[in-house]
Amino acid sequence: MVENIYSLIDIESFKSLWFPFNHYDSEFKLMAEELKLKYRATHIFDDLGNDFFTTEPPKDCDLMISNPPFSEQNRIIERSFELVEANKIKSFALLLPLATLETEKRANMFQKYEDKLAILIFKKRIKFLGHTQSFNRGCCWVCYNIPALREQPIKWV
Repeated sequence: MVENIYSLIDIESFKSLWFPFNHYDSEFKLMAEELKLKYRATHIFDDLGNDFFTTEPPKDCDLMISNPPFSEQNRIIERSFELVEANKIKSFALLLPLATLETEKRANMFQKYEDKLAILIFKKRIKFLGHTQSFNRGCCWVCYNIPALREQPIKWV
C-alpha cells in the first residue's frame, strides 16, 4: 500500500514530509529512508508530547501523509485543513475508511476544498498487518493539493 501511494503521488517530488501518526517501524518511514527523503515522523499519542492536535508540522512541510486512527477522523480532517489554511502544510494524503465520504459534516468539509481534492479508492479491502480479518475494510486515500493527481481527482487503485 505504501509503495503504491508513493508511486501514485510522485513522493520524490516533495521536499519535506511529515508522518504524524507513525510508529517507529512504519512502512512510510522505512520507504522514505530507502528513497533518502527528508521527513519527520511523530505519533499521535506518544510519550514525547507529539500529539497531532497540538504538534506543529516541520518547517516548510509540503506533504503530510499517513494512516491516522479512524476513530479520530473528524478531528484529523478538520486539523489537516486548518494546517493548510495556516500555510503550515501544502498538501496531505490520509488513508481513511470509505465511510469517511458518507457524512454530511465531512462532505461539507471536502466540498469546501474540492478544487484541489482527490480521492483514491481501493478496488480491494486493505489487509492491515497485525489485525484480524474483521478489521480489514474498504478504504480510500483522501488527498489534497497533490500535483500528480490533478488530472484525475477520482481514481480506482
